[in-house]
Amino acid sequence: MKKFSVGILVLLFTLMLTCALGATKARPEFILDRFKMKLGDTQSLAGIIKGENINFNNFESSEPTVVEILANGNLKAKTTGYSVITYTYLDKNDEEAKITCHIEVDRYEATFDSVTGSVKKETIYHTLDLGDYKVVVESTSGAKPAFPEVIKEGYIFDGWYLEPTFETKLKDSQRFGKGTTFYAKFITELERKVASELQSAFYDDIEGHWAKTAIESVTYMGYFNGVEERKFGPEIPMTRAMAVAVIGRLADANPSGELRSDIKDVNTNAYYAGYLEWAIENTIVMDVKDGAFRPNDNITREEIANYIANYLRYAQYKVELAYTPSFNDIEDLSATSKENIKLLYNADVMKGMSEDAFGPKAFVTRSQMAQLFYNLYNFSMKYITK
Repeated sequence: MKKFSVGILVLLFTLMLTCALGATKARPEFILDRFKMKLGDTQSLAGIIKGENINFNNFESSEPTVVEILANGNLKAKTTGYSVITYTYLDKNDEEAKITCHIEVDRYEATFDSVTGSVKKETIYHTLDLGDYKVVVESTSGAKPAFPEVIKEGYIFDGWYLEPTFETKLKDSQRFGKGTTFYAKFITELERKVASELQSAFYDDIEGHWAKTAIESVTYMGYFNGVEERKFGPEIPMTRAMAVAVIGRLADANPSGELRSDIKDVNTNAYYAGYLEWAIENTIVMDVKDGAFRPNDNITREEIANYIANYLRYAQYKVELAYTPSFNDIEDLSATSKENIKLLYNADVMKGMSEDAFGPKAFVTRSQMAQLFYNLYNFSMKYITK
């Protein structure tokens, strides 16, 4: 059999610059930009840096196994991961100064052999659809397609399917006489557990809903309850009381604490009262004013962003703040709210309502809240380091 080796997968090579140094006559500057490269390709530092007297020996990569700096001043992406490129130079006062550039490589390369069968077989081409990119691979008519091992960090590969809706799973015995598109399905560990243990749907009003997986998952974990038997109420706005209860359940908090006497608008027997006291004591809820928590008010996106960010700090999770969102509707918010929105944006827990709008005053529905906490759970399992 004749072997074919196919290098696949496009990587997104994103440079983010943070620098607070004062301007100097000879200081270099990184040009903020976005790059697409194939793994193993190189990018010239001279092409993304401007300035006088650039010395490429003064560059250092925190993770050279991810991004290597070659002797000729080129960057080379080697594996997936995150690296910080540091440039050290002398400023106008002959004092050492540094500029840092954050680099993330989030695609990978794989090689594999294609089963060719008889040399008389017709050459055909299959398309592998892995979600946000596609790869064309060579095979032969009538042969079993040879697939690469595919890996997506934080997910479990659940097989190749014949439709983008993942209805028909590819059988091991199947052969193809013409080019076909195969769709890779990835699931989280939580989804695997829910799929294997859930015997019937929790709710009748979420079939076909965009947040069905998140709703079933957070219900399965005990974070959410339905509004009544077999009804989740996905489009019902989430109240501030509901939000505090969900955060408390996520933290496995003890809800038996005695509610503060100065909170006038909460019944001490309310289902969320103990969680509220825990959240106040641990600086998760910090917006009780004049003895009013406003439990039945619909919670806004700004408010829940503050609660979740405070929870991450309470749990002592660290999030790398490499990216700054470009939302044009948060300028009038407090510095704390803006910092918290940035934190959740970098944690990939909460994004904007669009690319340039966060929607801080918009109310959060129960389905949206379920998705937020599903994102938070998965992020804590995959990316956050205590």
